[in-house]
Amino acid sequence: MLLIVTLLVSLGLRVARLADKNVWWDEGLAAWAARQSLPEIARWTAADVHPPLYFWMLHFWRLASGDSEFGLRFLSVVIGVLTIAGTYGLGREVGGRGVGTLTALLMGLSRFDVWWSQEMRMYALAALLAVFSFWAAIRFWDRGRLADGALYVVFTAAGLYTLYLYVSVLVVVNLAWLWVLWRSQKRMRALAQWGGAQVAVLALFAPWLGYALGRIPTWSSASPVAPGVFLEIYWTVLTTGISVNVEAYRWLTLPVLGIFLAGLGALFWRARRDWRAGRNVGMLLLGLLLPAGVVYVVSLPREAFFYAPQLAPRYLLIFAPAFHVLCAWGVSVLARGRLWMAGVALTAIVVGVACYGLGAYYPGRVMRDDYRSLATTLDAYQRPGDAVILYTDKDWPVFAYYHPGRWWGVPHAQPVTSAYAASYLTPIWSEYEGIWLVVTPYAAANDPQGEIVAWLSERAGQVVEHRSADKVLRFYARTEQRALTAHLPSAGARPSRALSIELDRALRLSGYDQPVSAYRSGDTIHLFLYWRAESDDERASAGVEVSLLDRSGQAWKRVEMALPGDPSGGNAGSQGCGGEVFCRQQVDLAIPPDAPGGTYAFAVRSLPHGEMFRFGRVLVRESGYGALSATDIHIAHPVRADFGDGIRLLGYDAGTETLEPGGVLHLTLYWQALQPVERRYKVFTHVLGPVFNAESGSFLWGQQDNEPANGTRPTSTWRTDEVIVDEYAISLHPQSPAGRYTVEIGLYDPATGERLAVVDELGQAAADHLLLANVAVEGQ
Repeated sequence: MLLIVTLLVSLGLRVARLADKNVWWDEGLAAWAARQSLPEIARWTAADVHPPLYFWMLHFWRLASGDSEFGLRFLSVVIGVLTIAGTYGLGREVGGRGVGTLTALLMGLSRFDVWWSQEMRMYALAALLAVFSFWAAIRFWDRGRLADGALYVVFTAAGLYTLYLYVSVLVVVNLAWLWVLWRSQKRMRALAQWGGAQVAVLALFAPWLGYALGRIPTWSSASPVAPGVFLEIYWTVLTTGISVNVEAYRWLTLPVLGIFLAGLGALFWRARRDWRAGRNVGMLLLGLLLPAGVVYVVSLPREAFFYAPQLAPRYLLIFAPAFHVLCAWGVSVLARGRLWMAGVALTAIVVGVACYGLGAYYPGRVMRDDYRSLATTLDAYQRPGDAVILYTDKDWPVFAYYHPGRWWGVPHAQPVTSAYAASYLTPIWSEYEGIWLVVTPYAAANDPQGEIVAWLSERAGQVVEHRSADKVLRFYARTEQRALTAHLPSAGARPSRALSIELDRALRLSGYDQPVSAYRSGDTIHLFLYWRAESDDERASAGVEVSLLDRSGQAWKRVEMALPGDPSGGNAGSQGCGGEVFCRQQVDLAIPPDAPGGTYAFAVRSLPHGEMFRFGRVLVRESGYGALSATDIHIAHPVRADFGDGIRLLGYDAGTETLEPGGVLHLTLYWQALQPVERRYKVFTHVLGPVFNAESGSFLWGQQDNEPANGTRPTSTWRTDEVIVDEYAISLHPQSPAGRYTVEIGLYDPATGERLAVVDELGQAAADHLLLANVAVEGQ
């Protein structure tokens, strides 16, 4: 019964807020792969860094679950819960029912395991198969039954088809088997049985290895990590599931380390009288340490054979079950006899640390409107004769997840010149009636002169723009006929949520699209209304007002708009929305940063005094940002410079030490909002040197661009008069020459690259950047 309760609680922890996080690059790639055929998945993975088993499984799972975040991620949830059941079996096999139950509890509460049980990746599957490989190997050694040997072969071969790193599990199990061989009285028989199992594993994996070996890429993206730092990250992830700022959690992780080492000592003491226990402890300890060492060595920067990735916690998940079994087993041995109360206390500490990490996990699962609204708009307007270009394709898997149709991508690493723009766009332009250009925040880095946009703008008969957060969707019509329908949704476009609200005798609200159902205070809701003209009579209203209302009916945001088809509102191109044709209108509702959490509704009425109609619902969560005032901080270098949109730079702190080439400049900016800021801007920080940098094509020798506070405090979340502490660590180029450098900062719209002006006392634009500190760099 206790196991069933543990499994149910674990299931709940893994289902909680499963869909409340954006699909990231690797997940988008997995979703894209799952849409391919099985042979295509095999061909792609053979040239990638992971084998195909997980993607094959996701392919079939998707047929039942659909393409939603919840549905696709639920496969990992199932795998995660099965892993907990497997750790129960492994713990019971080595230490009895009590050890198995405690192992399942620790694994179920592990933030690390919850995290990767909510991701569309293969690491949870690899951990599951590792547990069953260990379990089946122990049973095969102790019982000698061919059924257990067959299970070991199947689980181990499946693991190799899941993750190449799984070979370390094979090494660990075989090293532990040497103990079995040493103790065996029938060594030739043991050698024959075990050797046959290994041959079977290799025979099952050989076809894939033979197919993929010449295709696996060789590359390196690794950066050096000190061994001590790696060990601390590994231990902190295992105990708390936290992988950043690990030094701050030593007060939690060190007590667990003491408990673990004490339990490990007790296990080895017991192993003096029970060689099988010693074998199992040795195997689990090897499973905890040896593969982690492999991960560390593989992640070192070098001339890579195969590939050297950045060190990431996900590579360590496969070994987490060994930690939980050893921890539960060690506590169980320490708590025997009269020391059972000590065992309860030790268990409470380990469980408490796990719960602490888990409690901080869920608030970080926040769904942001990255490509969802943009893709919804593209789906509504795109016609069969239109092409789609992603500009640039740096995060193409995320875009492809939301827009599974055909598209082209401007390569992210490709510098764009006028000649390149012409050669790239001409074949597409000549074949299609129009082009939808998805302008991402990365476009300006590849194309600082805007050559792609300029080429299309010169030739388009009509240009229509739709903004979505830090991205812009533009349509360039090539033919005159397509230009006439550029503002209208396609013939098959229908609102995802139907309504029938008659605002006046001439206009009806027929439905709406709401791509995201939950937001945080400070976010912007992108709402899309579908209008239909009821008659050709002159409209009685002067426009419409759309509001965001809380449960009490208080309006937290109001937006007044011209009616669709009203030339005064700039929507003349949307005339003709009658009969079966809709007009689609985007409404951006910026949630005030101080809006309380809760369920809100939308409301619409015709101006000036029409009846208000409520519709829909949206969940708003409080952002939880603590507000600082100017009196709460000390600024080393006051500046007080004003930018557009009511943003003020109060000052900055900067390191005064002399830097070396490749060094890091620490810079802190102090911002203040003079009024609510509805648009999200990025901050650029440049370190300009005395010598031209041919690599960057400018005097730029160091740069860091991001939204304030490393993306955690977008400008749209700033409260009036609040002070934002914005820290940067700007890495200098390793070949930076000696001399005096200047720090340049500013803000820009990531969707267009347009900088926010620095304004003078009269509110007039004076510059598009601000020069701050001087920094000395000494020669090499």
